[in-house]
Amino acid sequence: MMTEDSGADYFRQARERFRERMLLLKRRSAMPFIDGCGCDGCECALPEVSGGSMPAPLIEVAGIRFRDTSRTFYVDPHGAQLAVGQWLFVETERGLELGEVVIAPQQLVASSLEGDLKPIARIATEEDLERADALRAQEGEAVQIFARKIRDHNLPMKPVSADYAADGTRLTLYFSANGRVDFRTLVRDLAGHFRCRIELRQVGARDEARLIGGLGRCGRPLCCSTWLTNYVDVSMTMARNQDLPKNPDKLSGACGKLLCCLAYEDQFYQEARTRLPRLGQKVTTAQGVGYVTSLNILNDTVSVRIEESGVAVELAADQIEPAGGDSRRRVRRDSVN
Repeated sequence: MMTEDSGADYFRQARERFRERMLLLKRRSAMPFIDGCGCDGCECALPEVSGGSMPAPLIEVAGIRFRDTSRTFYVDPHGAQLAVGQWLFVETERGLELGEVVIAPQQLVASSLEGDLKPIARIATEEDLERADALRAQEGEAVQIFARKIRDHNLPMKPVSADYAADGTRLTLYFSANGRVDFRTLVRDLAGHFRCRIELRQVGARDEARLIGGLGRCGRPLCCSTWLTNYVDVSMTMARNQDLPKNPDKLSGACGKLLCCLAYEDQFYQEARTRLPRLGQKVTTAQGVGYVTSLNILNDTVSVRIEESGVAVELAADQIEPAGGDSRRRVRRDSVN
């Protein structure tokens, strides 16, 4: 028969076991690649057992890039010996697509891949490439016909580009518009003219610039049409971090959106600003007390106007300290921006 004291000891021990179990689970969740039998309470689950690793299955993949995108997709080579620059057909949701090998077959961890791998159909021959080049030469004329048909149907659309499938059985026409457009009649008219399957795709401002191409403010080809795989989120905060003029017109690209290159060095400017005081902050220097009037982030220096003499001096960040030992960064209303 369980007495009152023995019952208290039993429940106290049960609580202790529960605490140990929860602590063990917490430690184990922080180390997911520890070998063990899978239980939670034996020695194999203890964090002290280090150096083990769970077997990660590998899979052979190859990286290819299609003509209408700068992104790299992984495909299943099925043991084929592929070289960079080689062209091949891949079975996709839209049918056979012609892609160029940009990453030779290699082993990757299967869990690092998203979605199912598309298999390669066959290696492209010289005749396939010649036919693809001939179809590509007809895409300019296809855009002109597309524009004429849009005018005939009086639709609020702007033709952007055309893309023939490698086998010529499908023609994808890209357009831009401010809203939704009913182009069912236009599709039937285009199908009757081109004698192939027609796909109309509406694109945004960034995709329009990527498909058309061009030169940026730097004089180089647009990043989105050459190497940029994903569009980055850009904001005016990035321009302020880099002390650029707060004029969206001067910071916009060919698409009319903020320049993607604003995000390339934003992290560097954010980290550099943490080492520098803010504009208008009262600081102590070897020349006396003054206020920060400007920042030179690239040189890691600041300009300080000495309060007594009115002289402006340029000092390194490690040569100034907050006035009065106060580490807070206070901004004066009469600071120079």
